[in-house]
Amino acid sequence: MTTDAGQVPATPLYTITLTGSGVSIDGEPVGVPAGDLPAARLAALAEIRVRAALRGRPVRVTAKEPDGSAWPLVVDPDGRVTTLSVPHPVVPPPVRAGDGSGRSAAPVVPVVPVAPVAPAAPVVPEPAVTWGAPLPAAHQEAWARLLAAHGAGDTTTAIALAERTEAALEAEYGPLHPHTVQVLSARAWLVLGRREDLSATVRLLVRTALRRRRAGAEPRSETAQVAGNAHAAWRSLAATDPRRALELSGPLTDMLEELGWPGHTQDVVRWVEEATPRPTLPEDPASPEGRT
Repeated sequence: MTTDAGQVPATPLYTITLTGSGVSIDGEPVGVPAGDLPAARLAALAEIRVRAALRGRPVRVTAKEPDGSAWPLVVDPDGRVTTLSVPHPVVPPPVRAGDGSGRSAAPVVPVVPVAPVAPAAPVVPEPAVTWGAPLPAAHQEAWARLLAAHGAGDTTTAIALAERTEAALEAEYGPLHPHTVQVLSARAWLVLGRREDLSATVRLLVRTALRRRRAGAEPRSETAQVAGNAHAAWRSLAATDPRRALELSGPLTDMLEELGWPGHTQDVVRWVEEATPRPTLPEDPASPEGRT
């Protein structure tokens, strides 16, 4: 299957630089024996292949040879390398007013004096809501029905009530409000306990962990439990459905990195490296199609 380069986004654009002393990606050295150019090419392409797999799509690469030549490539998550016949598209930097680009600076708008305005009445801020506080009265009935359904073993109804209540609270208070995050967290626990559709479970747990972190939710130990469950559920998914696990490896590593969990992040990266095939070089290294 041939990759359609026109469908590959212009960014990110990685740069592999080969020299007699080694190889680097965007200036960061890749560990290979000095002087072994074929091994250096393969090592650099293997690293790019992992980055493509984490993004779930092909990525663009410029490979610079020791002789000064440069080759535009596309690397797929499965390790396939495509040499392009045209350069990568250029992404122009944003133009600022008056930056010497030839475009005129933004016009200066004159300040027009206005009559003084009477001071507005002071705004009294609403009292802060503590984490774990009861939901507002308008949502207490739905919450009570949710708890009753869960107590009766009707997890499907409990999840549906949690989802509707969460949507109503988000519309009223916003996604990071303690009430919204509280119900989102409850829904995540309910979905996890049902042990169905691991792919959807991982997505919800990743979303919940990120939402809790960005909202500063308390207790933080619960945020850590949600993140740990997301990794554990993904591991179970990897054992039964590697394709879907590969699709979710990018969002999962983004969440783990944001929470500062390097060990779990490296576990996912290692699995991706083992689950995707090694890149292969074209058979004829002397031809333009075979050089990197």
